[in-house]
Amino acid sequence: MKTKMYSISMKAVLTIVAAFVFTAFVNGQFQTPDPNVPEIQTPSEEVRTGSTVVYDLDNGNHVAGEQYRWVVTGGAITAVNGAGVITGGGTIVEFAANAHTITVDWDQAPVSAIVSLATTIEVQKLSVDACPSQLQTLNIDVWNLATAAITTAVEDFCSGGSPSVATIPVALTGAPDGAVDGFSVDYAFAIPAGLAALDAGSLAVATTGTVTSDGTSVNITLPVTMINSTTSDIDFVVSLTAMNDDFTGAGSVAASGTYTITVHPVPVTGDIESDISLTRR
Repeated sequence: MKTKMYSISMKAVLTIVAAFVFTAFVNGQFQTPDPNVPEIQTPSEEVRTGSTVVYDLDNGNHVAGEQYRWVVTGGAITAVNGAGVITGGGTIVEFAANAHTITVDWDQAPVSAIVSLATTIEVQKLSVDACPSQLQTLNIDVWNLATAAITTAVEDFCSGGSPSVATIPVALTGAPDGAVDGFSVDYAFAIPAGLAALDAGSLAVATTGTVTSDGTSVNITLPVTMINSTTSDIDFVVSLTAMNDDFTGAGSVAASGTYTITVHPVPVTGDIESDISLTRR
């Protein structure tokens, strides 16, 4: 009799252990439906680094009580509805009832200025009958913020002189187009009264302009000659006023510097004075 009771107890323990192991197995990975035809969602999506986005599967296919499992690469899950619990350092939500919506903070930046970081969101649900759906994958490209900047610098020369460089570079971050110029940068020349800023044809340069590129930088062409017709130093200043990359919405030039050229005037020689001079009568 004792042997029988022991056998029954052991069977109960083994049943509990098996159930625990099965639950951990289910919660630790996606399941494979039959037929198994994973779906890669198109089109893929694109976001900025640092952005926060809500992803939702409450799209008419959700039935109350269905369970969802989410896995995110390249970002952090910061919120989940239903009975969902965020694990894996913010990258996983194990199967949980009604966890059909997550919030993701895309907190990882691309390593290159104008190249995206490839990330993914994977999700699967279990029906109320515990049947697994096809694995759904959404590919997402994370891009740097759109910025343009020139390095602050100063130089000076005499009236009639030329800058030490013909162009100044503008560093760019964000998304290029890949086929045509995806970046545009607006700039301004501050040219005070009394200063002539001339191009190679001795014509006055425009006070504003736009340059475009599809690479990591673009150049602004400086005047060839500057003439100061006053008696004081005059500063010619280059600054950025706006920029865009290949996405809609204005980029930032807030962190951009300025390039300042001080043009000295022609000094006044003055009258020659003598200590003796004849005076006519």
